[in-house]
Amino acid sequence: MTRESATRNSRLDQSERTNNSNFVRLSVNLSHETADTFKTLAERKGLSFTEAIRQAITIWKFVEDQLSQGHELAVVEADGTPRKVLIL
Repeated sequence: MTRESATRNSRLDQSERTNNSNFVRLSVNLSHETADTFKTLAERKGLSFTEAIRQAITIWKFVEDQLSQGHELAVVEADGTPRKVLIL
């Protein structure tokens, strides 16, 4: 662990203790295109950015868990025909 990351972790720990909350504040940098896409998706579902991030992480974890168990994920067409989806 570098000195910088240790300092960051220390600050995060202190922030969490002072906050007495189960939440961690994160800051991310996104391209304008990615931010616009994310905003559009969140608005489409009527979600705040925070709730949209939570849902995105939950879905990502589900996908990763399924793939790590050797399962395949597919989109099922309206007529019931499965279409395999390759996730890289």
